Parts: sequence; C-alpha cells; structure tokens
Amino acid sequence: MKVSLIIPVKDDFEMFCKTYNAVMTQNVLPEEIIIIDSSKNDNIKKYINNIKTNIDTKYFHFTNKYPGEARNIGIKKTKYDIIAFLDSKTIPNEFWIEKYKNLIINENYDIVYGTTKYFYNTNTQKKIRAATFGNNFHVTTPGTFIKKSIVLKDNYFIEKVRTADDLEWRIRLNRKKYKIYNPKNYFLKYESLPNNLFGLLKRYFIYSFHTAQVNVDNKIKFLYFLFFSLLVLLIIPKWNQYIPGWNSSHPLYIENQIKILLLLFITSFIVIFVINNFNFKLKYFNNFLKFSLIIISILFIYNWNFLIAGWLERSIFYLPHITKIYISSLLVTSFFIRGIVYPLKRNISKKYLFPFNWLSIGLYGFAIDLIKTPGYLFGAILPKYFKKFSTDYTKKIVFYPKYGSQSPSYRVRFLSYKKFLENKGYNVETQILFDENFYKNRIFKNKLNLFKVTLFYYIRLKDILTRKKPFIAISHIEFLPFVPIIAELILRLRKIPYMIDIDDAVYLRYYKKNKFLYSYDIFKFNYTFKKASNIFVGNKFHLNKLNKYNRNINYIPTVIDFKKYNKYLNKNKFKKFTLVWIGTPSTTKYLLELIPLLNDLVNNNKIKVLLIGADLKQVKNLNCEFLEWKEETELDILSKCHLGIMPLHDTSWELGKCAYKILQYMALKLPVVASPIGTNKEIIKDAKNGFLASDLNEWNRKIQLLINDKDIREAISTNGFNTVMNDFNLEKYQQQFFNLIEELK
Repeated sequence: MKVSLIIPVKDDFEMFCKTYNAVMTQNVLPEEIIIIDSSKNDNIKKYINNIKTNIDTKYFHFTNKYPGEARNIGIKKTKYDIIAFLDSKTIPNEFWIEKYKNLIINENYDIVYGTTKYFYNTNTQKKIRAATFGNNFHVTTPGTFIKKSIVLKDNYFIEKVRTADDLEWRIRLNRKKYKIYNPKNYFLKYESLPNNLFGLLKRYFIYSFHTAQVNVDNKIKFLYFLFFSLLVLLIIPKWNQYIPGWNSSHPLYIENQIKILLLLFITSFIVIFVINNFNFKLKYFNNFLKFSLIIISILFIYNWNFLIAGWLERSIFYLPHITKIYISSLLVTSFFIRGIVYPLKRNISKKYLFPFNWLSIGLYGFAIDLIKTPGYLFGAILPKYFKKFSTDYTKKIVFYPKYGSQSPSYRVRFLSYKKFLENKGYNVETQILFDENFYKNRIFKNKLNLFKVTLFYYIRLKDILTRKKPFIAISHIEFLPFVPIIAELILRLRKIPYMIDIDDAVYLRYYKKNKFLYSYDIFKFNYTFKKASNIFVGNKFHLNKLNKYNRNINYIPTVIDFKKYNKYLNKNKFKKFTLVWIGTPSTTKYLLELIPLLNDLVNNNKIKVLLIGADLKQVKNLNCEFLEWKEETELDILSKCHLGIMPLHDTSWELGKCAYKILQYMALKLPVVASPIGTNKEIIKDAKNGFLASDLNEWNRKIQLLINDKDIREAISTNGFNTVMNDFNLEKYQQQFFNLIEELK
C-alpha cells in the first residue's frame, strides 16, 4: 500500500518550507505529495518547482480555500490507498510516515490519528501555551493516516468553515465502527503560537465564530451561552438604574415596553439557539430540563432579594448588588481556573506557575474566555451564510431496489455501478424493500406474508421520511409496489431528488387484463415519471413509451461486467453437449411450448438440457437436469454449457424485457437461439451473432445446426461475444451513469 500526502497551505511560506523539508527527510518517504495552495503569491509554487525529487509531487492553486475544502480537493486527486494529512505549520519527526504506515499495513488499523505537541520560542508564547495547550500532546487531524476507501464512504471534511472542520471530522469517525489507533507519543510539533495578546484574541475569536457553525464542543458552547443569557437577562430590567442621572430624555434610556421586547427577543433567541445547535433525537425530556434550568436560574438570581429576603435590607438573606456579585464571581472563578487549575491539568509545573506567572497566564485565559463569547454568539446569530456547507462530504446515493442480490435487476442495474460511484467520491447505500427469506417464499413458493409486507413498507417509508439529507434516491421502478404515490410525495416535499430505473414494463402489468387497475397504474406512474429528476431505461421500448412524461429519460441498457466474466471464458465444457436455460420460476412459462422439441433433442441427439432457477412443477414433463440458482456458481455452470436459449411470448410485457439471459450467454461465448421479440431482435442479428426462431420448426432447425456444426457454433459465439463487449459493456456506461447523477447536484 502506498501513501498520498495532502498539505493545504495559505501564505505560510517559511513554515511550509520547514514542513516540506521535514517530509523530504523522513525515514520512509510518501509515494505522492499533493499541495493545495491558497496563497496570494506564487512563492510556494516556485519553491516546489526548484526542488528535485523522485516523489510524485502535484501542485494546485485555488483562491481562498479553507482547510476542509482544500483537503477534500486533495483527496479527490490522490492515487493511492493510504491518505496522510499535514498542514503548513505542523512539522513531523523523521519516523512519522514509517511508524504510521506500519500501523495501517501490518496492524490493519483503518485510521491512525496525528499527535501534536505545541512549542514556544518566546516568553509570551510560553505563557500562551500554558493558558491553552499546555505541556501535553494533543490528537490532531494533521499527522493523521487513513485508508482512502474510508474517506470515500461519506467521510469528507465539511467546508466553508475556517476551523473546527477537523474536530468535527474526527468526532464523526469516532462514532463509526472503524479500527482507530491513538499513538502514545507525539510525532509532530507546532511552533506557530501567537506572540502577543492581539494575535491570541484574533485567533480565538475566529475559532469560536466558526466553531459555532459546527456540531462540536456543544457542552462548552452551552456553558458560554448560559452565562451570557443570565447576564443579559439580569441587566436589561435594571438598565436605567445602572448609571445615575439617566432619565427619559437620555439617549440610552430604554422604555419598559422596549425592555419587554428585548427580553422576548433574547428568550426567543435562546430557544432558537438550543434547537439549532443541539441534537435532540429521543432526548426531548432531558433537553427540556436543561432549558428549564436556564430559565429557573435566571429568575432565581434576579429575584433573590424579593423571593428570599422579601426586599428587606435588614434581612440576613438580603444580598445587595446581587447582579454585580454574580458577574464578579464569574470573573474571579474564570481567572482562578484559567490561571491555576487548567495549567496544572495540562502538565505545567508549579515551579513555573508560582509565585506570579499564574496571574499573567490567568489573564490570557480570561481574555480567551471573554473573546470566545461574542465569537460563539455571532457565529450562532449568522447561520444563513456560514451554514451553507458544501455537500461534497455528504455526496450520498441511496438505492431502493425491491429485492437484494438474489435479483438480477439489483445486481446488474444497481450493484454494478456502486464501486465506480464510490471511487468518484459518493457514499452509496442500499435500502432493500424485501429480505432474502421473503424473496424465496414469494418467487419460489408463491407465498405472500401480508404482515411482513406491511412491516417492510413501514421500514421503507420511515427511511424515506427520516433519512438525513442531502441524498439522491434511485428506485427500481417504484418505491412501494402497488401502493399510491406516498413515497414519491414525501421525497418531493423533502426536496430530495429521485431517479427511476426501469427494466421491466411494470407500468403495463394490468394492460388488457383489468381496466380499473390499469387506470390506477397509469395515474400512479404518470406522476412518478413526471416528477422524477431522471429516468434510466433498460431498452428502447421504454425509451419510446415514456419520453412523453419526462425530458430527462436516458437509455442505460442492462450490461455485463467483463471483469467478472473474463475468468470463466476458458472453462472446460461439460462432456455431453449441454443446452442451457437460466431464469426464475416466473419466467419458466416461456419454456412450455418448447418441451416436445427439447425432449426430442434429448432423446435423439444425446444432448443434455439444463435448467437453472426454473419452477420444476411447470416443466415436469421435460427430460432435463435442474439446478437451483446460486450467485457464486452461476457463471461457472453457464460457461461449461454449449448453447443458450431464450424463448419469449409476444406481448407488451415481453417488449419491456432487457434480454439479460442473452447477454450472459454471449459474454461467456455461448451461441444463442432466441425468440424475435423486443430487445432480443435488437441484440441478435440472425445467423451472424445468434439465431432468431419464430416457430418450432425454426427452433429445431437452428438448434440442430449449432449442435452439429462446430465451425458455425464458434463463429456465432465469437460474434456474439464481440457484440456484448462493444455495445453492452459496463465500462462503456459507468461514466454516463455518473454524469447523469452529477447533473442533479
């Protein structure tokens, strides 16, 4: 496994040079370095161009990219299986790559987090370090190694925030079931702490402002907000009393009505803040208690003298200047904790703290607390712009098939594209409607459990209703078979784009059978097709039939993944000439007319007829061998046969089929005989890459020809293989499938 190293940088030229040189002197070098530069000049570009190295180094310049977005860009440009992160100010020691790469490859960890220790160069930086990071090392995103496959599974960084994107990223990873390692020592050092109070305050204001936009540090944000709320709600009622001489003519005098409006505004803001910044889920009662405690605390402190002492100054419980006491106690407590308690916890020595350094350290810490408060508040007040995070990290597609991997439609029209989409940065999930047991009972035993149907429908509706946005839904024909357009309406109301994939004419299932049910289906599918963001159709019959409903209809035929098929091409054939049919119990009916002919062939030509996945009750008079369909043996068995057949009836339903059997036979170099119906006659050019047979005489003549003439059999097989390779190859349609999804973004 090889390592791709991503380094985002903006203007820190000198520090970048130190970091880059540290990478170049690693015990083990990365195979690829990707630099995402947002600097205002080209100093870094010139520096990189002047360095001679065998490492594949790629430089990209973008304007004003925050770290999260820069890392995401770098991720998409990586070639290798392991991704490492640095930033321009974190300098790794010489064993960093060697140690981390070993943990990923040999210890099979999914993620190894970076560990950084903060260093100082001046006395001011030493005090700032004591007030902030201390003498401990910290888990950081810079220095982290992660398998690329994990990042591609919905684990990109959030964007449009300057800080806290990396913390949110680690929290998100920690919640998932990955094998994560936290080193016991530090491997990176950071030497760029602020060197003055202004730089410190600027840094923490920006940090708190952007952190307010991200779902991290909620307990700290809640505490800050609690204290600020108490302070504001205590000050507003007594605003006119704080400075002597204020009267109604003073410009800062506030009328009682305005005070009431301000109090209502602040209270409303508290409610909005709590709702927007805390994940309630099922903990409604606990959060209600939290909010109640805020209100009770505010009222209790504000009305202390009235409630407890009855406003009697002579009462021993009377506390003069209660507001001032409250504020002063907060200040003293913060100063004490920041100057002594936190530094000791962060491994700062008592000898350094006492007798006097704790005062200046406490001042730095106290200043940080003060500047964080407006940062958190302004960040929370202004969510409309800053919460427009890029959805690149949540590029999610959810497949909604009827059945799972037992169904050819799911395997070929959905699962075949999954890996390609994931390699393009999408997280792809599947929400199967009916489970494997239901499939077996329904398809092979014709049993229907109405309780399970109701349960499975409820699960799918719940998923569509509650799944976190954004995502793109792709359904196999209909989200809820036979049920009105409930799922489609929910998706429309939630503004979730959905796409429909069609490889059977389900919308014609009652055509010429039941007028009422056919009318109902027409109404349902008219809405479904019109409101779909895109429709994929498996053959040109659907293309012509449905283009009146939707402009965005695209021909994506059922295709073959030759990466799976090629390894079966040189299999030894069965000793006895074997004619094969593969299908399901529902398609066994197409064999009935051929039973006399097949029996004659078996008896007279000493061939074998092999059925895979058929309903034996329907063909009990046929002299054949039968095998259950199994995904793991399907291709191996087919490849050992000599001839494949695909009979069909001539009805509107069959016109909607995509001829997957034919494609399978041809991809394994089996000659094919099929009915000239629908897609069959689009794929097969009679007597060139296969044979078409309209009646029993044609079926007999053409099967006999293939049995008896090896040269014709091989020529037809080769031409059929080339047809599928050229026109029905998965690789030909993957990019088109991806592009159509990208258009929805």
